[in-house]
Amino acid sequence: MGRHTSDKSIHGSKRAISAILVTGILVFSISGCAGISGAGTAARSGVPVSRTGLFFDTVVTVTLYDYEGSSDTIFDDCFKMCEHYESLYSPTIEGSDIWRINHGEGKAVRVDTETAGLVQTAAKYSAMSDGVLDLTVGGLCDLWDISGQSQTDTPHIPSDDEISKALTHIDHTKVMIDAEDATDDTGSTGASVTLSDPDAAITLGFIAKGYAADRLEEMLRSAGVKSALIDLGGNIVTIGQRPDGGAFRIGIQKPFADKGEAITRIAVPDGMSVVSSGIYERYFRSDGHIYHHILDTKTGYPADNNVYGVTVVSDSSAEADALSTLCLLLGVREGLNLIEDTPGVEAMFISSDYTLTCSSGWNDLTP
Repeated sequence: MGRHTSDKSIHGSKRAISAILVTGILVFSISGCAGISGAGTAARSGVPVSRTGLFFDTVVTVTLYDYEGSSDTIFDDCFKMCEHYESLYSPTIEGSDIWRINHGEGKAVRVDTETAGLVQTAAKYSAMSDGVLDLTVGGLCDLWDISGQSQTDTPHIPSDDEISKALTHIDHTKVMIDAEDATDDTGSTGASVTLSDPDAAITLGFIAKGYAADRLEEMLRSAGVKSALIDLGGNIVTIGQRPDGGAFRIGIQKPFADKGEAITRIAVPDGMSVVSSGIYERYFRSDGHIYHHILDTKTGYPADNNVYGVTVVSDSSAEADALSTLCLLLGVREGLNLIEDTPGVEAMFISSDYTLTCSSGWNDLTP
């Protein structure tokens, strides 16, 4: 993996905050491309600095607004953590935990205990949603290859037979986790995951970025960071407040508009995460129809319920990550009911006519 680095100071909080915009990406797969751009500088309280890298097939940016130590050290630690989690959770990096599970031929695979824990959490969301959101959707995602096809002029729509076959291998009950920390005969420790259907494939794309964002937040806080923004391609976590004492203001991308054009903005309190899932970042058009990356596990086709995007706010980025995708799959009515029944979580739905439908506490986030 090649890498280069790039840090930059951001003078003027108004300019820095206006540049932060939730892009609405949530993908079912994580690519194996990683890198960091920039060179280090020392952080000074009130003079924000940031570093950007490429992990999880998305741009990752960490911005420090109030930190008295060396930004070089904290940035290095942040991107080492991103690289670590990508090496565990990417289904396309040969030798990663998820790659080995998917190639385990139905046998138990020893994995990192964090991997087993995250797979278990993803399986719980799958069970809770009766498979609407299913971690074994990886084979169907590979069949459609929306990201790859969006780069071609002649995209291919899978046949009904191909889709039907892929659907037979989507079943979260085929995932078995032994999360107990144990030592094998080689002295290595870990847990095990078994995918009993050899033709099924796990993907953690609906929760992995959120999980990584939560871990980054924990690390930054433990290092004494008092004000920062973590942005994993639209998975945003706030630490503290803006340098002027106000809450961070986050713009929500308007679907299919120019990058950076917000449909609305919200004020995000300390410790909250904002995650958007939308159909407008990874897609292709064929015969006037949009084929996007969020796939319906019942039909095998991209979800088609007149929802362009969903943004969820929670104190857990992993929770916001999973719920934003699930709510988009459920649609406005069922998704809104789910959010109202989930304590401490708010959501906004963008319909295909650009109507905004919000949960009961969303207005509390209005700047």
